[in-house]
Amino acid sequence: MTGTVGIIANPVAGKDIRRLVSSASPVSDMAKIGIIRRAVVGAVEGGAERLLITDDCRALGLRAIDELSLDAEVAFLDTPPYDSAVNSQNAAAIFQQQDVGAVIVLGGDGTHRDVAKGWRTAPVVAVSTGTNNVFPRQVEATIAGQAAGLVASQKPPIHQVADQAKIIDVELDGGATEQALVDLALVDDSFTGSRAVWNGQQLLEMVAAIAERATVGLSSIASRVAPTSRHQPGGVHVIFGDGERFRIPIAPGLFSEVDIASWRRLQANDSVEISGPGVLSFDGERDVVLASGRSARVTVSHDGLWVIDIEKAMSLDCGEVR
Repeated sequence: MTGTVGIIANPVAGKDIRRLVSSASPVSDMAKIGIIRRAVVGAVEGGAERLLITDDCRALGLRAIDELSLDAEVAFLDTPPYDSAVNSQNAAAIFQQQDVGAVIVLGGDGTHRDVAKGWRTAPVVAVSTGTNNVFPRQVEATIAGQAAGLVASQKPPIHQVADQAKIIDVELDGGATEQALVDLALVDDSFTGSRAVWNGQQLLEMVAAIAERATVGLSSIASRVAPTSRHQPGGVHVIFGDGERFRIPIAPGLFSEVDIASWRRLQANDSVEISGPGVLSFDGERDVVLASGRSARVTVSHDGLWVIDIEKAMSLDCGEVR
């Protein structure tokens, strides 16, 4: 729907166990409320006529617009009475059905992965509020909102100001599929546990679509042997074991040693077969147990989220003062 901006704010992003094992700073509810509020103001200023906001147990969105005088319609999506990754996924699917022009996503790599699972090619402004943030960047919410409003009102058109992101497709035995945006790793473990991965010595194998040196998390490992930008085709396949040793920032303020036995670059749409036993970690979070004898087919594709370049959107804005 022309002029509609969706806002997905993960209430639990930035609050995982890595706050206890590293020096990562928590992102409080009040901080998120302020971010949403500034994004809303920016979106309306950019031309959004309608805002669709996800609800949650903490009522972050409702509190964010309290006492705001907005020249736009505001609606909230009904969600289950608990905070879950499925909420972000379902919200993205609803936004696709309603033809939302741009989606502001507040969260980390995991939140943006959830959005992609609901709407693979969603036009997003990715705002970092999580822990290990490789996919989203640190941006001021006011300008992020304004860029989303400009794109949603088709000034300028999305394809002039956005790049389509890579996505890691994972096909499991039995036909089930999963996705990751940054990295997919096999971890030497037998259960998902607390989900977050912060011990490099547990890693067995990894495929990274993004491997940039100036990042924190599992993907930074691959950047030591084969730096790969988010816009560069393909990815990197790393096998861990006896070999060259590196110390990498696996979480904010936390370094871990890893041993790389071998690696190779992957071209676009190349596939890798990863076999259990172990646990598959998607963008740094253990999610699927891969039993002995089971395998997963992993492919780096180039048909993921459309990521709006805020600088381009603002530069191409030719709108007059309303």
